[in-house]
Amino acid sequence: MSSQPPYYGQQPPQGYGAPPPGAAPPAGGYPQQGAPYQYPPPGQAPGQAPGQPPYQQPYYGQSAPPGGAPPAGQYQPPPSGQPGQPPFPGAPYGQQPPQGAPYGQPPAQNAPFGQPPQQSTPYGQQPPPQGQYGAQPPYGQPPAGYGQQPPQPGYPQQPYAAPGQQWQQPPPQGVPGYGNYPVQPTPASQGYDPAQKAWAQPVNTSSDVESLRKAMKGMGCDEKALIRVFSSPQYSNPWAMAQLVQDYNSRFIRSLEDDIKSETRSGLETALLAVMRGPLGNDVYVLDKSLNRMGTDEEALMDVLLNRSNADLRAIMTEYRRVKGKDLLVDIKEDVDDTLFRLYSMILAATRAEDAAPVLPHEIDQKVTELQRATEGMIGSNAISVAQIFASSNASQINAIAEAYQRKYHRGLQDVIEKEFRGDMEDALLRMLTAGQNRARSDAFRLREALTKRKDRLLINRVVALYWDRPRLEAAKEAYKKRFGVALGKEVKDLLKGDLEDVLLALLGEKW
Repeated sequence: MSSQPPYYGQQPPQGYGAPPPGAAPPAGGYPQQGAPYQYPPPGQAPGQAPGQPPYQQPYYGQSAPPGGAPPAGQYQPPPSGQPGQPPFPGAPYGQQPPQGAPYGQPPAQNAPFGQPPQQSTPYGQQPPPQGQYGAQPPYGQPPAGYGQQPPQPGYPQQPYAAPGQQWQQPPPQGVPGYGNYPVQPTPASQGYDPAQKAWAQPVNTSSDVESLRKAMKGMGCDEKALIRVFSSPQYSNPWAMAQLVQDYNSRFIRSLEDDIKSETRSGLETALLAVMRGPLGNDVYVLDKSLNRMGTDEEALMDVLLNRSNADLRAIMTEYRRVKGKDLLVDIKEDVDDTLFRLYSMILAATRAEDAAPVLPHEIDQKVTELQRATEGMIGSNAISVAQIFASSNASQINAIAEAYQRKYHRGLQDVIEKEFRGDMEDALLRMLTAGQNRARSDAFRLREALTKRKDRLLINRVVALYWDRPRLEAAKEAYKKRFGVALGKEVKDLLKGDLEDVLLALLGEKW
């Protein structure tokens, strides 16, 4: 996605090298046009703020400004008396420390550390009131992602950019994302960032580990006791489930995973192990199985990788490399055709527009024109161009593209894709399109497809993935009833029997 080059050919705004109103410039003045720039600290490129990539290397989801480096004379000089040193941590580059504070110290309490300067809202928009969609959350809380609901009981709110954060890698505070619009990275989902573990509330697992051991000890197995523990709201947070597994293993010097494999069978075993692994561990397990068999399981591969946040994708790639000892993309290349591999290369670059990125009408119109030229506007179709547009756009942008295409060409984009593409590429593009238009309806459709066609393994993994995101699960259940005229729980009871019926009903939050 293209972005406006910040301040190109314009006077820099306040905080980007300009002194505060009424204040004198730094000692020695600013460099003249064409004057040589002071050398930065070792390892830092000229004009590069601490923690930023080199000037011509954009953050993920952004395009580099045209023309490369900024005009001469607009490099930011270091603060007076501290040649070549960065400003205090968390401040935009070029911003002086607060009056009276020692250089290198964070702002005073009335100016929260690391908080960016107040930004103006885009033209024609009013700033949303606190607590509503689009409002900046209080400091220390993550921004709400697209279509997310408030946190549920049992899901402790995670501070944004907690210490040790690994997967989100946000740009430094004060760096604009789209023109003057600051775009916050979408936080990693629960269970995808090890830093979240430090903020998870510990739970008392004593009685539950005893119940699990009792259920699998001796002759036979008490399957209902296992289901009760694994579907307990106490363990609806992935880090609480990880604690349960660890406490069981240390208490009995046994492996809970091995005991489940030994005492359960079929769909119940698959479901319990999927929950026990947690969302990230199960994603990696599903990828491993889908890429290591006679014929790639394309549906399972798409379930894990499509329509994911950049933070989650980075976590998945890192965990896959840790478990398997090689890159995920290498294994994908060995199992899919060249066109589909190009799509997954774009996906795993993790440069999709963040959920908070705005819908810009001129960019939407440009992408609509490109889509038409790559499909109906030529003999054959250009799958790579279409894949690039879908892979780089967030859900709200994809929805806007679909609506604009209908208005401009009087045809639905879904009909165009179904006409122009076949096979796995058609399936992948339709998944990205329908999830962008209505994620809950897309989830409901995939649940029904797996349920009615008795694709039990796909159904289990789809239910377990939704289990870790309760608001999304409830939205999918509501969409299921609205679209198909019957409750999801009733369909499960009608079409499934035995332990698989019980465990899926329990994970769906239904009576069993």
